Amino acid sequence: MENLRRRFYKWNKRLVQKDEAGLSKLRIWHRRKKGKQSPSILVKCGDCDSKFEIYYGGEDLEIGGVLASKVEWRRVFLPLLK
Repeated sequence: MENLRRRFYKWNKRLVQKDEAGLSKLRIWHRRKKGKQSPSILVKCGDCDSKFEIYYGGEDLEIGGVLASKVEWRRVFLPLLK
């Protein structure tokens, strides 16, 4: 968990920074588990204040309010990332 936290601190948190392709970098924050609330990752647009949260823990993920198993999310995202 500590290694995961260190990785998040290296991510961009400032508005309007460009990556190598000239696109805006995402701004990312990690939130720890609080009581019954799952840990989450807050992802914000690099240009504006649009955002969504990814809640994780156990065998499921909630991305942008949609809850599904990790297997289902792999079926959606892996073809897009190839």
